[in-house]
Parts: sequence; structure tokens; C-alpha cells
Amino acid sequence: MAREITARERYEGALLGAAIGDAFGYPIRTMEFSEICEQFEKHGCLELAVSKQTETALFTDATQMALFTADGIIWADREAKGGEINYTTYVFYAYQYWLFTQTNTIAGKEYAWLFDTEKKRRQCRLLKAKGLYKNRFSDRVSIDALLRARDNQYGRLINRVNDNGDNGGLKRVLPAGLYFNYDSETAFRAGADFAAVTHTSPSGYLSAGCYCAVIAELMNGESLENAVNIAMRILKEYEGHENTSLALDEMLEILKDETVTPRVAVSRMGDGKNAESALAIALFCVSLHNEDFANAIRLAANHDGESDVCAGLCGGLFGAYRGVDAIPNRWIKKIQYYNLLMDVGEELFGVTVFREKRAPFVPDEPEEKPAKKNTKEKKKTKEELQEKDEGDNGAFEFE
Repeated sequence: MAREITARERYEGALLGAAIGDAFGYPIRTMEFSEICEQFEKHGCLELAVSKQTETALFTDATQMALFTADGIIWADREAKGGEINYTTYVFYAYQYWLFTQTNTIAGKEYAWLFDTEKKRRQCRLLKAKGLYKNRFSDRVSIDALLRARDNQYGRLINRVNDNGDNGGLKRVLPAGLYFNYDSETAFRAGADFAAVTHTSPSGYLSAGCYCAVIAELMNGESLENAVNIAMRILKEYEGHENTSLALDEMLEILKDETVTPRVAVSRMGDGKNAESALAIALFCVSLHNEDFANAIRLAANHDGESDVCAGLCGGLFGAYRGVDAIPNRWIKKIQYYNLLMDVGEELFGVTVFREKRAPFVPDEPEEKPAKKNTKEKKKTKEELQEKDEGDNGAFEFE
């Protein structure tokens, strides 16, 4: 009889799996599959690359922002003290910290208190990690949205700041699925709200919500198939779900088609640049290789699209499903900021309540909702172990 996977093992597996997947895809994220095969071997990139400067595997802005998402959730939990609180506002504040690391500025003077050490404001430990200041393909959509968010007027489900549905919101919301694991509907809404801070196309934030709902179910021992079905039922209750629902329906159909090779199947689902295709690819890869982390990550990364995002999402799902012991130790040992990832994860785990509610999640919208519009969104085409300054981010070695 197989040993039961503990919640802590799933937690660690999700966080480390996501960071490893992100780092695996980072060096090949701008390459087409044919280019990857030319540089490596006929089946593509098969091993995790390390930086020549740090001798660790570097991750992108996806893991950077996921850490800040976790920091905002922890902050809100501490402030709530068991009562109601708007988690999204604190996650937004945490994103202002991230914005500072990337641009050396914030949206406005009204957020200067975030850095006021004289008044003993809460200190963000992430600001001490030099590697988090590196620009790792930081998407301009998130930066521009955060820079425009004066007086807490950030993106919301009912307050569109753009019509962008790319993967920028989806790739950073894993901690929401972990923390709000006690209820998949709550996890869904939290993931959607956090993504909508910068990405207010329904495809962008609903894909994020769906991802968090699946993570929440996996954290509580649900099967991958059931977790996906539960998330899709929740998804279809939201206005504007059509693109995401279609992408996931197509993924499930492709998964059942044994005549389609895995590589062709991934290409049929898109390039991972928009949120729904990235989610579909990640779910497909972990479904196909649900007992083999390395092969799931390799499939998610080796294609023409956004290798880092798809592999990162896949790694988070796999880790939540199979736990940290199912992840190759040789890759865990290489990941950048391993100690920081574990420390933040441990703190988030410490404030998480499993299978029961603590502070109710307050949806980030006013009480009066606008009338629903009978419109459909147009379908779019598919530190390391020792803290060091990375230097040249473009130099990698493959072992």
C-alpha cells in the first residue's frame, strides 16, 4: 500500500516543482523546438541548466512574482488575525515591492510607506535577495499596470485596466491555490483576483482561477482528473469563461486521442503565450506523465512556445499531486535561492489551515455588481544555494 503524501510534502513539491520547471524552461524560452534540438539533441533539452556565475539554476519573473504573491498572502493573514480582510490589496502591495525591484520605482508617493523603516513598517524580506532584482523577461503588461495603479486603483474583475489575456497573471498565482486549499471555489476566486491586478481579460484571470482550484483539490488528495473536472465546473459559472473552457475541453479530447503523439498534441494546444493555452499544455503534460516529473517538465518545455511558463505551471501541478519526493533530487539541489523558497514556503505553510476556513476571503469588488453583458470574448490564437549576484544571466551550462 502506497504511503500517504502529507500536506507539507505537497506544499514543498508544488513550490519547488514550479521553480524547477520555470528554471528548466528559462534558457530555451525564446527558441523554437527545431532550434532547441539543434543546440541539444534530437529530443530537445533534457537537463536543468545552471548559471556559470552562480552554479545554480536561475528562474524567471514567474517565480519572482510567485514569491511576492506568497509574501502578500502571509502579510494579509497576519493582519487579519482571524477576521475578514481584503487579501488582494496586500498582494497588490507586495507587487509594488516587486515593481521596485524591476524598475527602482513605485506607482506613486502614496505607497512610500511600504519602505518607511523609521516607523517600523513591516519589512519585506524579499527585498534583501539580490537575485530578485534581476530582470528575467519581466512582462511589460504587469509593470505598466502596476505603475498606473494610483490610489489602489489596480485591476479587478469588474474594473478592466487592459484587455490582456496572456500568461502574466496565471504564472504567479500558485500560492493562492496552496493557501486557500480548504475550498476550491475560494481558491479559484483568489487566483482570479490576484491575476486581475494586472491582467483583466477574462481568459487571463479565469485561467489563473482554474489553476488555483486544481492546486487546491490536489493539495487535499483529489485525483488529477477529478481536480480538473471540479475546476472546470467552477470556471463555467463565470462570465467570459468560453475561451478557457474551450481550451480545456480541447485538451481533454486530445488527451484521449492515442493517435496523436505528445509533441503534436502540445503544438495543437497552442504556444502557451495566452493564459488558456499555457494552462492546457501544463495540465496535458502532467496528466500524460503523472508519475514522472522529468518527462512531464521536458514535454512542457520543449516546444515552440513559452517553455518557462508551461514547464513552471506543470511543475507546480505535479508537485502538489505527487509531493516533493517525486521530484529528482539532482534538480532540487541546483535551484536558485533554494533556502529562500523553502523559508517562504514554510511561513506560508505555517499560516495555512487545511480543510477548514480561517479568515474569509473577501472578493475584490464593491457590493453592487454591474449588470452582466451578453458578450463573448473573441477567441485568440494559440538563491540559489549560496546568495551571489548573478552577473551575466545569459550564460548557462548544461550537465
